[in-house]
Amino acid sequence: MAKSRTQSEKKRESAIEALDSVLDSKFLTALSEPSRIEVLKQVIRHGRADVSELSKHLDYDRSVISRHLSLLQEVGILHREKSGKHVYYQLNPSAAIQKFKFILKHLEELVSICCPPSDTNTSN
Repeated sequence: MAKSRTQSEKKRESAIEALDSVLDSKFLTALSEPSRIEVLKQVIRHGRADVSELSKHLDYDRSVISRHLSLLQEVGILHREKSGKHVYYQLNPSAAIQKFKFILKHLEELVSICCPPSDTNTSN
């Protein structure tokens, strides 16, 4: 009996460590900044766009927009394409969805280990 409990504790600890690494990831950090979310919204609204186009719709300095775009691209939310002197950004939906699925998978795993559904029925 003690052995199965030890395996269960190891599984729980592993799930917690995996979720910790996900929650502390640059991906979620990139999504935690309100101004970065505003930049992301504009990219989604306008599709493929460069800093000049996005700056027309945002009250941020172009250098700030560029930094936000670079970070969003670095974590896989945006795709970057250079064409001559221009750098265009657009949503990278499949990569972003995969990252959210990865987070959800680890969260579901941890919840199933740490917080299984209650078997008791409550009536109001």
